[in-house]
Amino acid sequence: VVSTQSTGENRTTRALRAVQYESLERAIAWLENHDNDPDIDDPVEESGGNVLGSAADPAQTQSVQEEVRVELTAEERAAKAAEVQAKIAERKRIAEEKDKQDAIMREKIRRKEGQSLAEMREKREMEEAKLLAEERRRQKLEDQRARKAVLDKIKQDRLSKGKEKEAEKGVGTPQPIAQTATPQPPKQYDECRLQIRLPTGQALVNSFKAEDTLGDVVAFVRDSAQLETFGLMTSFPRKQYQPSDYGFSLKSLGLCPSSVIIVSKQ
Repeated sequence: VVSTQSTGENRTTRALRAVQYESLERAIAWLENHDNDPDIDDPVEESGGNVLGSAADPAQTQSVQEEVRVELTAEERAAKAAEVQAKIAERKRIAEEKDKQDAIMREKIRRKEGQSLAEMREKREMEEAKLLAEERRRQKLEDQRARKAVLDKIKQDRLSKGKEKEAEKGVGTPQPIAQTATPQPPKQYDECRLQIRLPTGQALVNSFKAEDTLGDVVAFVRDSAQLETFGLMTSFPRKQYQPSDYGFSLKSLGLCPSSVIIVSKQ
């Protein structure tokens, strides 16, 4: 669309002369095609009359295949120029309205895309919260099972000691104090069997030497599960191991002869 500046009197007159006042559409098209001509705004010389086929620009008249001489009065020339300017203004208005509608449509698309991104973000956060709740529930169940196992073992030990005492009473032969008071040496373990539970729920079972350190277990988990950052803990008694504990042996940490180690994300 020709700009407002290009709709001046000189341009309009030049365009009408170039198309021999044949039609407004041709004059507007000529303005659009010659908007950047260096002489487009130069003054147009007045003539005694505008005659079709005798325009000021001879190059333009050569494109007319049939010359028909038509004389226009000053009023007619002014009316033609006003019609051209009105046509140009209407085209400009239509173009501006279209640009406005396009801008509104782009804004609607932008808002819709933003809403979709927000919905995706909210859905992802909900899924992560669900996974975290499931992990906590699973950890709680494991702690309960481990605690029950320890309590059952304590109960079984008490029953066994009670049976031993009952058996001693049935024999009726008193034992020398020196013999009954002799403490039994603690049993020595050379191996430590660990069940290592990963965050995915998978369990790794491996035997270590009793003198191996907790750091050896960390290296085993890193190589086997392809994990870089994680922590180690026991469920019962509940204990979170720190990097300062990695230098201690499994025996000194009380993990022999067998224990369950839980790998936690960090």
